[in-house]
Amino acid sequence: MRSVVISVVTIAAVLGGTGTSALAAARPALKFTKIQYDAPGADTRANSQLNKEYLVLKNTGRKAVRLKGWTLHDAQNHRYRFPAFTLKPGKSVTVHTGKGRNSAAHLYMNRGWYVWNNDKDTATLRDAQGTKILARSWKKTAAPSEPSPSTDPRFRTCTEAKANGYGPYYQGQDPEYHWYTDRDGDGVVCE
Repeated sequence: MRSVVISVVTIAAVLGGTGTSALAAARPALKFTKIQYDAPGADTRANSQLNKEYLVLKNTGRKAVRLKGWTLHDAQNHRYRFPAFTLKPGKSVTVHTGKGRNSAAHLYMNRGWYVWNNDKDTATLRDAQGTKILARSWKKTAAPSEPSPSTDPRFRTCTEAKANGYGPYYQGQDPEYHWYTDRDGDGVVCE
């Protein structure tokens, strides 16, 4: 019994110390570099249109990442399970909604209708064990009824922006997004 208690204390000490940062460092360096959630043109069931809806996943690390069994899903839980696929360091793969032939640079969900909502949604990538690796959300806002300044005031940090009642800023939607660092890569800053 005593050895079990000592082991639990040792594990807790490791996780409380450098273990947490070691776990974060062990995560693959993956990033959504683009999400085309609103395919250009009319929303039809044509495969060519469905494949204009896609997201690009990039391996920004130094090690290859085996994606077999990993899942990609939206807020409504439409799931895509990756086939046997390895994303090499520095390489990207485009995951299309429609049908096509998988290659080293393109994967296809083989769906007959759109996955990503145009108004708001979240793309989430989970590993084969179900651990969330990354997520990116977006939300379109209605156009203001009155004219407003084109951008918010610029602050040195997100902390200052939030303290003054500004933010969050969404990638691809708010010009202010590029003023700040998106440390978690979820497409939102000053949240």
